[in-house]
Amino acid sequence: MAERLKQAHARVSALNVSAEAKTALTRQLLIVTETAKRDLPEAARRLSRFVRDLDEGRPPAE
Repeated sequence: MAERLKQAHARVSALNVSAEAKTALTRQLLIVTETAKRDLPEAARRLSRFVRDLDEGRPPAE
């Protein structure tokens, strides 16, 4: 999970989007990180959905 989060953060950093968009995406990843502290399966689902949305070119939903 930690490695997947690290990769997702790297992907967000590399995106060619506004600073505001990067900030919003980073906040979503931080929410996933916080969720992982108490509910690892839920965090894994959220992270998978986040990455899938990135892969499909859609802004990940909160």
